[in-house]
Amino acid sequence: MDDRSPRQRSFARIRVAVLLVLFLTLLALAVYAVVNHQPIAALQNYLENRVHPALFILLMAVLPILGVPISMFLVLVGMRFGIAAGITLSAVLMLFHLTATYYLVHSFLRVWIGRMLHRFRIPVPELQMLSNKRYAVVFMLVPGLPYVAKNNLLALTGLPLVPYLLIGWLSQFVTSIPFIIFGGAVMELDFSVLALALALILAGFLLQRLIRNNLPPAVKRLISGAKEDHPSNSDG
Repeated sequence: MDDRSPRQRSFARIRVAVLLVLFLTLLALAVYAVVNHQPIAALQNYLENRVHPALFILLMAVLPILGVPISMFLVLVGMRFGIAAGITLSAVLMLFHLTATYYLVHSFLRVWIGRMLHRFRIPVPELQMLSNKRYAVVFMLVPGLPYVAKNNLLALTGLPLVPYLLIGWLSQFVTSIPFIIFGGAVMELDFSVLALALALILAGFLLQRLIRNNLPPAVKRLISGAKEDHPSNSDG
């Protein structure tokens, strides 16, 4: 029996729909790459000759900290630099994102971070659950809140810098690798690797759903960014 409030069920449906659209978009891109090589070649030429590597790295280093979705860069970094270099570069830049976020949260910008916390309706007492490292790993691993929100919220838990970096980096970097592989495979028109990347993305999504369904209610609320409805506002 589903004991979630109507608003929580609505959040869950929206989240699943977004992830499904993302997967179908990647699948459509993969099919298009197989059927029509010319646009892919044009895109490769543009990325290699019109986008300077330093500019791309700068944008990828700064924009996700400001809230631009990291998933877009993960696919593009594989396209621009290839799979191996893209994975290495993403590992370094995601570590930079976390480090910069940690020090920003512990600076004069903490007030602004608090406003973001309020925007996503994260109850502060429940946020302290993330001091439990097991819950913190799950929070960072399972899709829900945006990349920038997760990084900031984890920093607000009071975790020391090193555990914060290890939990945040390992959890999110591992789940980013299939998207980088996908981008590189599209540019190289390597259809076996492309199929592997899509399979990894789908398997990762199913595994994350399995983990999410077995979490305590308070952790689920943290991941979705929604407070539990007051009993007077819920059905039954």
